[in-house]
Amino acid sequence: MKFKTIALAALLATTGSAFAEIQTGQTGSFGEAELVFIATNSKGSFLKDLGVTANAFQSNGNFNFSVQGAEWDKFVAFGGSDTKWTVLAANPLGFGFEPGEINLFTTVGAGQAANGINNQVFNDAVNNLASIFVTSDDIATNTGIGADNIELAQAAGSDGYLAGYINLAGFYNQVGSVNETLKMAYLTSSNDNGSSLVLASPYVNASTEVSFNGTSIAAVTAPVPEPSTYALLLAGLCAVGFMVRRRQS
Repeated sequence: MKFKTIALAALLATTGSAFAEIQTGQTGSFGEAELVFIATNSKGSFLKDLGVTANAFQSNGNFNFSVQGAEWDKFVAFGGSDTKWTVLAANPLGFGFEPGEINLFTTVGAGQAANGINNQVFNDAVNNLASIFVTSDDIATNTGIGADNIELAQAAGSDGYLAGYINLAGFYNQVGSVNETLKMAYLTSSNDNGSSLVLASPYVNASTEVSFNGTSIAAVTAPVPEPSTYALLLAGLCAVGFMVRRRQS
């Protein structure tokens, strides 16, 4: 089954923003999409452009941003409860459907298999995310935030309300609760068969964890030990084992 395609390129070409745009990498640069924090509940949603590209996060593996400010206060004032959150970067490159052409960097909710979504739903959902970010760019006033860090709170039912866009149209659990820690994954379409599952791998690596405590969003990646570090660890374990055997003899 071939995919439906969305005329996103035309949308991006004809829709302008008066402020800095959330970069989705649509111009053809893999990994240049920016990470976005989204919080939603039944009363409203909040979006914060973290201003960090997927490539930059891949290299660094850590960040810590406060969400506090006028737009977050507006979101809280909506009065919703059971807020869910995610961090993602939508990175569709053109309209191909081979690996590396439709890409998503995302948190993975509890119990969700990293590749547990088919190509058809995945590709449509990623393109729709890129589209709603264009809408968010147009709505955001960006007042007092800075040119590279768009923030936007929108009430349920209004343009830019994001509850229907996270969780990939309801087919993939991307979200966590406040104070929950999530892993991250990189997803890409696998082939032009809509029923095939996507390809997935850990992002930045298997140790990377992202958490939201209600005021700030943070990511931590444990450094990968150098081969020499493993060698020293092995030598230490061997020495301990030798001492144990010696005491037992």
